[in-house]
Amino acid sequence: MYYIERNPITNAMFLAGSIAEPSASETIWVSGAAITKGQERIRPALHRVFKAAADIASSTVPPEDEPTVWQDMRPTERYLPLGPMVRADNKLVYQSQALESTAADLEYRFVQRYANAIALFGLKGAAWRVKVYDKVGAGQVLITERTGDIKGPAHSYWDYAYGQRLRQDRVLITDLPIYPNTEIRVTVEGGAGQTRAISQMEVGKLRYIPSVDFGGVVYGINRSPKAFTTSKVEDNGTTSVLIYGNSYDMSGSIKLRGTREDAALIQLRGLIGRGAAFAPTLIAGYAQSLVFGVLKSSDVSRESFNLSSVEFKIEGLPT
Repeated sequence: MYYIERNPITNAMFLAGSIAEPSASETIWVSGAAITKGQERIRPALHRVFKAAADIASSTVPPEDEPTVWQDMRPTERYLPLGPMVRADNKLVYQSQALESTAADLEYRFVQRYANAIALFGLKGAAWRVKVYDKVGAGQVLITERTGDIKGPAHSYWDYAYGQRLRQDRVLITDLPIYPNTEIRVTVEGGAGQTRAISQMEVGKLRYIPSVDFGGVVYGINRSPKAFTTSKVEDNGTTSVLIYGNSYDMSGSIKLRGTREDAALIQLRGLIGRGAAFAPTLIAGYAQSLVFGVLKSSDVSRESFNLSSVEFKIEGLPT
């Protein structure tokens, strides 16, 4: 079982060419300005978007300090794909809301330290591209470039017009060269007018439960696709249903040497209850088994003197 140990991404890590903050559709909150009910303002220091619940003649109190007047809605566009974030009320919240554009390619450029893996989720467009440079700024050298199709190519006119072309909406890129001060560029590309989108991006160090030298995840792994919905019954008896993403739960078994059981327990305790990108294996044919989720349980059993097993359950989060 592999997972990405996320490298925190701070505002100082973003480089020129990244998604702007504020973006073209966002407005920064300014003290003293008049606000109309329903208008949204961003707080760059928090990377959050707030929505006014009432008219404000002169807004002098920051939105995060006036929760009865402002509703904390979501991360800013720059931070939309960057995973769980601390909300204004200090709660760690995960919201899956894709960053989309039909006008231009989406590009993230940021500084990283010793990152060797990236997981991308919720991809739409023609292709993804990842570039790694040896350093930031003048004299940098492109060390590696990886790319892949998001939508499978058409193999005939019938396929182009009527066929069901396979869409790779998630991808795990590993074995990236590591440097202490590297520039990484992630781009989602598309043609004119085509929707480009990304809903989740995990950048960091690829780790694994210490078992790949012996057994690893065994055959029989279960993946259960699911949709995330919420419903509300209106006063007139009608029901509205909101569908806000999909994912799947994953469960299975890991076999490992008994001598590695302690190391596995330490890692599993650190993973319980926090979002991470998980991949059961790196071999071909399992690319779409990549999931962003929470490790809910991991029962560890010693089966014999030198054989232990882990029964894991991962709850998928919407991507």
